Amino acid sequence: MAMNKIERIDKEIQKTREKITEYQNKLKTLEVQRTEAENLQIVQLVRAMNMTPAELTALLSGGGIPGMTPIPADHYNEQEDSENEE
Repeated sequence: MAMNKIERIDKEIQKTREKITEYQNKLKTLEVQRTEAENLQIVQLVRAMNMTPAELTALLSGGGIPGMTPIPADHYNEQEDSENEE
């Protein structure tokens, strides 16, 4: 009788291990799909901006978009201060 219980537990352990493997594979697949969707979204946003490769490089390197006037950092602080006062 004890052997039957051990065998049942062993079978349950094996089924659980198989489910874990199945879910790990599913998780990996979903993570790949998410990354692909994020990458596609980024590409679509960049294309929608109609930027040249040089402009995109300048933007990503922190130089801003050439030809656009940057907003000073203290402008943001003034806005936050006035919002907090209300």
